[in-house]
Amino acid sequence: MNEQSTNPESGSNAAATLGTKLSQIRKQKGLSVGEVAERLKLPARQIEAMESGCYKGLPETVFIKGFLSSYARLLELDEKELKQYLQQIFPAGNQQLTSDVSKVTSEGLDFQNKLQRRHFPRWLIVVLVGILISAVVYAWQHKSTSENARQTATASQEISAQATSISDIAAGNIRIVPMTASEQTSTRAASTGANASQTDAGRTSMEASQSLAESTEALVIKPENKTWLQVSDRSGKVLIKEVIDAGSTHQFSGAAPYKIILGNTLGTSIQFAGKDVAIPQNKKRTAVITVGGN
Repeated sequence: MNEQSTNPESGSNAAATLGTKLSQIRKQKGLSVGEVAERLKLPARQIEAMESGCYKGLPETVFIKGFLSSYARLLELDEKELKQYLQQIFPAGNQQLTSDVSKVTSEGLDFQNKLQRRHFPRWLIVVLVGILISAVVYAWQHKSTSENARQTATASQEISAQATSISDIAAGNIRIVPMTASEQTSTRAASTGANASQTDAGRTSMEASQSLAESTEALVIKPENKTWLQVSDRSGKVLIKEVIDAGSTHQFSGAAPYKIILGNTLGTSIQFAGKDVAIPQNKKRTAVITVGGN
């Protein structure tokens, strides 16, 4: 080994010279100490220590060689030139293969000679959480849509079954509620009132008013449950033909007798002329009733 390699002073000078050279090349390439530290995955103070040529406080020789090799390779320093510097800085007895040390540093060593742990990227965690939330929201919306469709289909099937079963109602389920004597009198008075004298017309009008006060021919239907309802007047005109909601109220007047078809008699109440109308019950819970007939 030459005198420069064995002389401690020459090794120190070589370290300072190499550090200066590294600093100059770094500045020529427009790189800051922080950028170099980021690329080499080393602390900035370690970069500064290599550029100053003072390795005090740094890890063992084998790692210092690796750091210098990585730095020189980043700056595209000639390998032969670097090897000469390393031979001058470190005696032959402590010399290690530069290529082997580079492999160690490429794996990422921190300042305490420990392998750095590779942390899971935070942005990837955010993306995964976003995907998970989207999947949960989609599943919930899909479930809600499916549940609504199922409920709608079930309700439609029930209503269809009610409408179908109405055509199969037995004769025993049909009830005819006759008009009362006062209702018949009011009806006759209303039909003959136009041909009576003015005095008789006034009297008849008063009687008709009293009869209306008693809700003559007024039909009120209140279902407790959702049901099919069809009501026709004395001329056969259909006044309503649809599924009505639970708790709703439907009123008709002045067109008795009425033919009523119910798809669900359970809990349904019918009043005619202010009186309750009995609804025949059966297993199918359907009925056809005529109220106000003779």
